[in-house]
Amino acid sequence: MAQSDYTPLNDTREAEGIQPIHSDAYNLPTRPKSCQGSASQDEADHEQRLPLGKAIKLYPKVARWCLVMTLAIISWGYQLVIVGAIVSVDAFKRDYGETFERRQIIPSMWLSMWFGLPPAGTACGAVAAGWLGDRIGRKWTLFTGSIVSAGAVVVIFFSHVGDTAVTKRAMFTGGITIQGFAVGLIKTTCLTYVSENAPTSMRGSAMALFPTFTLVGQLIGFVVTYVTNGVPSRRGYLGALGSQGVLALAPLIISLTMHESPAWLLRKGKTDRAFRSATKLFASNISPSLVLKGYRDTLEEERATTGGATFAACFKDTNLRRTFITILANVFPALFGLDLLSNANTFLETVGLDSSTALLMMIAGVVAGIGGNGVGIWTLSKVGRRPATFWTMGVAAAFWGGVGVCGFFRDKSTIAPYFVAGFMVATIIVCGLGCWPAGYAILGETPSLRLRAKTQGIGNVSAQAGSIVMAASLPYLYQVDAADLGAFTGFIYCGLCTIGVAVGFFCLPEMKGRSGIEIDRMFELRLPPRKFRDWRGPPVDPMDVSEVGIRRG
Repeated sequence: MAQSDYTPLNDTREAEGIQPIHSDAYNLPTRPKSCQGSASQDEADHEQRLPLGKAIKLYPKVARWCLVMTLAIISWGYQLVIVGAIVSVDAFKRDYGETFERRQIIPSMWLSMWFGLPPAGTACGAVAAGWLGDRIGRKWTLFTGSIVSAGAVVVIFFSHVGDTAVTKRAMFTGGITIQGFAVGLIKTTCLTYVSENAPTSMRGSAMALFPTFTLVGQLIGFVVTYVTNGVPSRRGYLGALGSQGVLALAPLIISLTMHESPAWLLRKGKTDRAFRSATKLFASNISPSLVLKGYRDTLEEERATTGGATFAACFKDTNLRRTFITILANVFPALFGLDLLSNANTFLETVGLDSSTALLMMIAGVVAGIGGNGVGIWTLSKVGRRPATFWTMGVAAAFWGGVGVCGFFRDKSTIAPYFVAGFMVATIIVCGLGCWPAGYAILGETPSLRLRAKTQGIGNVSAQAGSIVMAASLPYLYQVDAADLGAFTGFIYCGLCTIGVAVGFFCLPEMKGRSGIEIDRMFELRLPPRKFRDWRGPPVDPMDVSEVGIRRG
């Protein structure tokens, strides 16, 4: 490309209103140009090869804040379960349901909306988080999400005061949709914050905390629902619905005490605040100046190739591929059956288990899944994303096939429903070991630093779109007043898991242990997915702006 096709990098920063950061800012270390690249590369390679335990000791404050940020995800896991679980509570069905063949049920139309509209709200919240997070920062976006969540809990809790069952259902529908919007704000903000600040050696394991605490939230939801199921009056399910207010306090407290992301502050030109925030997160083991230098180098490299940080930029040039991979990682849960697993007690009732037994089976499954995810956090520090995804999703396909086979024995065996529950529990465990946490690691590594909030917002929209399709259609597939497929629904997820393995094999690159600049360069070179693992390129020195520019126009 001719030199006239580029403009100086500093001019670009000034045009975007971002203050340039010079090499001597905050005593950033400088080296002779002849040795800058190799020394930086040696340091980066050493950091990337650190075992998880040593990485946590080197970055104790960052590790604590990654853990704290994922605590906010408990409310998302709880919200995933509470709607599906609460609709099986007898007192709730008496107030919100209707009689069908001498028993109380929630009509399929309303179940479809209750399972489908919260993901739609989450998708809107994810888009809002991508835009708002880049405007006001990660801290205040999380605060906004927690306030919206508290308001939604009020609407949900008082939905029972409606005069008719239809009014109650409508109020409940509005409340859980608003709650979904709040979840989108909270989840996307937390994902962005952790992926921005977790160092390379612990990024995959830090991102794997998200499914772990999603399962913790689900466990709380199942336990609360099991307890309230034995309460004959509405006080039981009202207690379950009101408990969401307690969980809404977690993101509120976190938002008021967290440090703003240094990467966001740096991109906005707030270098003084960026230095203070980096000091609080990384000192005293790591120099804040070195952290800011790493952020700055990556931002300059990305600014040279991506142009403006807009939603449209996520679909241009190499960012289009990165956005597609992020979308694929986000739809993994929909493919391996998280939507059905989250509402498994309702599904298990349709295949022959009573409500109490179904809840107990799911509580056992979630506990086992938490254990599997705990192992998965360690596994991702040792195993690549590709094998962790393919092998576990392939095994999940086999388990879902087993669920489908049980459908042939629905009227012939009283043991078949227990086999269905066992296969579903096994699916939770195996996905927790691999494809679920690996998906979070992939979406934390794939987006560029400048476009991270917006790309992850788009990815969350895709995740919720998949959930909307599955959650809205599932009641019509397995409910007795609709298609009444029952356990045959397992064959659908068997096929989806198989599709996920096939598409992922040809599209997912291996990015374990790679720095942001390395990932940027591999995408710029348009390497095939299977060549990412073995690629070794020359060290890049983003400080040498004579070799870095952006395309005019």
